[in-house]
Amino acid sequence: MTGRGLGALLAVASLFASGCGARPFSHHLLDAVMAGAHRPAPLQEPVFAEPDALGRRFVLLSGDLHCHVRPPDSPRHVSRGLAETIELARGEGLDFVVLTPHVRSLFFQSEDGRAEVLEELTALRNGLPPPRLGHPVFIVGFEYTDREYGHVGAGFADLAEVLEAVPAREAFTYPERFFEEWTRRGGLLVINHPLLTPLDSSIGRAQWNLSWRPFTASGPFPEEILSVGRIAQTYEAYNLAVSELRDRFLLGNKLESLEATLARVDREIVAQGRPMTPVGGSDSHSGHLRAATFVLSHGRSAEAIREAIGAGRVCVRDPAACSFSARAAEGRWLPPGSSLHDVDRVWARAQGEDVEILANGATFRPGSPGEPVAVPLERGRCAVIRARVGKGYAAPIYANCPF
Repeated sequence: MTGRGLGALLAVASLFASGCGARPFSHHLLDAVMAGAHRPAPLQEPVFAEPDALGRRFVLLSGDLHCHVRPPDSPRHVSRGLAETIELARGEGLDFVVLTPHVRSLFFQSEDGRAEVLEELTALRNGLPPPRLGHPVFIVGFEYTDREYGHVGAGFADLAEVLEAVPAREAFTYPERFFEEWTRRGGLLVINHPLLTPLDSSIGRAQWNLSWRPFTASGPFPEEILSVGRIAQTYEAYNLAVSELRDRFLLGNKLESLEATLARVDREIVAQGRPMTPVGGSDSHSGHLRAATFVLSHGRSAEAIREAIGAGRVCVRDPAACSFSARAAEGRWLPPGSSLHDVDRVWARAQGEDVEILANGATFRPGSPGEPVAVPLERGRCAVIRARVGKGYAAPIYANCPF
């Protein structure tokens, strides 16, 4: 093994052995490993050239939906403060970052817990610089951390308004109402690293179960967890830390969790009868950030980014996959997140030398870059059509689905 390879393994072992109590030394080792992790190709616009139904063009934005920061995160968990986070985001050329410090589960059931979290997130928001053209948009959210059932990223809603609408007494009796109110007020919920199950390994952290238990275990589950499963709009298909550390070094395939999560979400879409969008995040606790989610947006504001993610105009890991589009017969080419109805065939395409179109367990390859391929379908059967373009993965286009 080369010195570089040995150093990488030592860094991973140090991180996993120390877990959430990682010390600064292990953070430095981790950053050394992550310096060689996948870095998306520079954004080439327009990746998606077709206008929408109103004639508006899309702008392609890159971001990170899972970024820890201290405070509120503990120095034992996170080595990076807000100022360094802002500089890292600028250095990586990110257009948006959702800040997701940990909050404990059911914090909204007690007055003290509500006040503490609200104070911490308000201080974080007050520490952000004023919005400036050409600088990243920062959205203050949090990672709801339930050690028994899973982790949920939350962003784009106003926590104070949600807490006011769901008082502590009501949340104690009906905890699911907090999450329902979060989405009702425009917030996004992300089920983070849903398939991060324990490995049979001597490395301590690799034995942890950080998965979404409704996906990986039998119930019963509390009502707030079931509620999140019913209403979460997005799933973290691409987690940089999981892919580049756990999957790469311990499983020998850095795409293992990414592709397994995409396949699982495809099944959930059909089973639940609702759209679900894959997203990505760095899950960084130290001195690295990376673009993991790309959106086709109508603008560079938090509101426009929220609308694009909610509409499913998303790709993960690499921006080329956002060129994925489909149409029925001679209709308009539609971006990821779109729906087609009452069709027995669609045409799908993407720009790139290495393209796969996936639908109903079948894989279709174009003869040349950008060439449309015919995807046969069964009327009345919901089809989830996705694309892999090089190292990137697009959110689905839906055909004959009941939404």
